[in-house]
Amino acid sequence: MRLNPILLLAASLFSASAVHAKSPDDVADLVGARAPGAESEMQSRGYVDVGGNNTWWNADTKVCVRVHVSQGRYSAISQIKASACGQSGGKTSECPPDLSQADLYKHPGCSL
Repeated sequence: MRLNPILLLAASLFSASAVHAKSPDDVADLVGARAPGAESEMQSRGYVDVGGNNTWWNADTKVCVRVHVSQGRYSAISQIKASACGQSGGKTSECPPDLSQADLYKHPGCSL
């Protein structure tokens, strides 16, 4: 059986980007948890669902995250720009507000 080289390339790029994404320390343990229980846990840790796209904001830590759900479980939690949570600031040392695709490698815990 011959594999399609384009599919192999796409798979390798997807897996490489998934390896570089790092969940914020305060919610990293929720990856793999069942979504309903993890949602309650996010709230107990100070995160508020800001409405849409599984986006959560923590006003105490100034961290905005996007939760990725697969088969009813949290498959990944990515820190994103504070502006995605309707905020003007954030932890700029971790995720700069002007993050570009070209600079994403410098900030592996962030996503666009």
